[in-house]
Amino acid sequence: MRAQQQREEEERRLLEQQQLEQSRQQAWDEAQATIASLTEKNALLEQSKKDLESRLDTTLQALAASKGESGSTSEQLVSTMQQLDDLTQAYQTLTYHANELEGLLTEQQVINRELQRVLAENEEERLANESAMQSQHALEVQTLQATIQSLGEEMAILKIQLEEKASTLEEKLRLEQEREAEAKRLAEQKQQELAQREAEQQQLEEEERIREAALQAQYRQIPPLASLTFPRVYATDTPTILLTDQSQLHVMLLPLDDTPWSEKGMALEVKNSIKDLSYPVIFLTGHMQNVIDVVREIGVHAVLVDGGAIITTLPIVSSSKHGASVQFSEKKTLRLALSYLPEYEVLSTFASGGDWKAIQKEITGSRQEKLKAIIGEGSITEPTLIASSLFEPSHQDWNTFSPITYRQVDYLWPLTTLLEDEQFYDAYRATHFSSATDAGNTFLKGNLKERIDYLFSRKLLPLSSSMLTIGGESVADANGIARYGLVASFLVP
Repeated sequence: MRAQQQREEEERRLLEQQQLEQSRQQAWDEAQATIASLTEKNALLEQSKKDLESRLDTTLQALAASKGESGSTSEQLVSTMQQLDDLTQAYQTLTYHANELEGLLTEQQVINRELQRVLAENEEERLANESAMQSQHALEVQTLQATIQSLGEEMAILKIQLEEKASTLEEKLRLEQEREAEAKRLAEQKQQELAQREAEQQQLEEEERIREAALQAQYRQIPPLASLTFPRVYATDTPTILLTDQSQLHVMLLPLDDTPWSEKGMALEVKNSIKDLSYPVIFLTGHMQNVIDVVREIGVHAVLVDGGAIITTLPIVSSSKHGASVQFSEKKTLRLALSYLPEYEVLSTFASGGDWKAIQKEITGSRQEKLKAIIGEGSITEPTLIASSLFEPSHQDWNTFSPITYRQVDYLWPLTTLLEDEQFYDAYRATHFSSATDAGNTFLKGNLKERIDYLFSRKLLPLSSSMLTIGGESVADANGIARYGLVASFLVP
C-alpha cells in the first residue's frame, strides 16, 4: 500500500515538473519572439531614419541651390520649408519611437536577464530536485529491492511453510487414513478375537468338561478308603517316558502327615513346593487320604500301595501290595517299593525318659517281619529302591562319638540294620560325610531331631541326596512336629 502511494506521488511530481518545463519553454519562446519583433522594428526605424536623413540632405541641398538662384520663387521656398518641417517632425517622431523602442529593448533585456536568472534558478532547482529525486528514487529502488528480496525470502519461507503445511496435511490425511484403517483393522481384529475368544471359551469349557469328566473318571479310579485295596493303579492322560541306559534316576520321598489334613489347601501346597522339580519318581507316605489328595493334585500315573503311593512317569510294568516294577529304559527295569511303618511309643518313651529299649524289643519282631515281606516282594537281582518311613532312627547316626548328647549310645536300631544286612544302601548316609556334619533330619519335635525317612537302594548306586521342604508339612503343627522330604539321584547299572 505504501509503495503504491509513493508511486502515485512520484507520478504527480513528474507531471507537475513536466508542466513547469512546458511553461518555462513557452515563456522563453514568447520572449524570443518579442525580441525578434523588436529587433525587426528597430531595423525598420533605422531604415526610416536613414531615409529621412537622406531626404533632409537632399532638401538642404535643394535649399542651397535655390538660394543661388535669383529667380526662385517664394512658393518653392514655402514648399521646401513645409517639407523640412514635415521631415523634422517625422524625424522627431522617429527619434521618439527609436528611444521608446530602445527603452523597450532595454526592458526586454532586463526581462530576458531576469528570465534567464529564473530559468537558471529553475534549472538548478530542477537539477537539485532531479538529483534529490534520483537519490530518493535510488533509495526507494534500494528499499524496493530490499522489500522485494525480503518478500522473496518471505515467499520462499511461505512456500516452504506451505509445502510443509501441505506435507503436514498430506501426512495428517495419511495418518488419518492409517488410523481409520488401523481402527477398522482393530475392530475387525477385536471382532475376530472376540469370536476366537468365544471359540476358545467354548473349547476351554469343552476341555474343562472333558477334564472334569476325566478327573471324575480318575477320581472313580480310587474308591473310598473303606473299600480301597492294594495295589491300585491310578492312570491319567500324562504321557510316559523312557530314559536312556546312561541316564540318572532322580527320586523324591515326601513323608506326609499320618493324620488327615484339616486344611483343604495342603495338597496344593505340597504340589507347589515341588513344581520346579520334574522328577520321574515320587514316593508318598503318610495317611492314605493325604496321599490320595496329593496324587490327584499332581495328576500323574501312580500306584497306590499299602502305606502310600508311587507316582511315576515311567511305564508301569507290574504292581504289588507294596510296590511296582517300572521300565527305566528299553533294556532296563527296576523295582520301586514303599515301607510305611508308623510307630510312636518308642520315641515318646525315649523323650520322656522311660525304658524305650524294652518297648523297642517288644515291637521289633513284628516290624521286622513287615519289612522282610516288603523286601521279599522283589528279586535280589533286580535293581530295587525302597522309600521308607520307619519312625525310628538309623543305627549309623547313634554312637558314642555323636555330637548329639542323647545319641551317644551304641545302639543298633533294628530296621536300618536289617536293610543293611539285606545289602541295601542308606542313600543319604552314603552320599554325606557323617551324621555329625550332615544330620539330614526329616523329623523335628522340640529337641528331638532324627532321620526316620530313608531311601534305600540295592543294585543302584547312590550319587547325591539332600533334604527338601514340603510346603506346610515342614512347618511345626499343633503337636510341634515338622517333617522334611528327601531327594536323591542314582545310577542304574
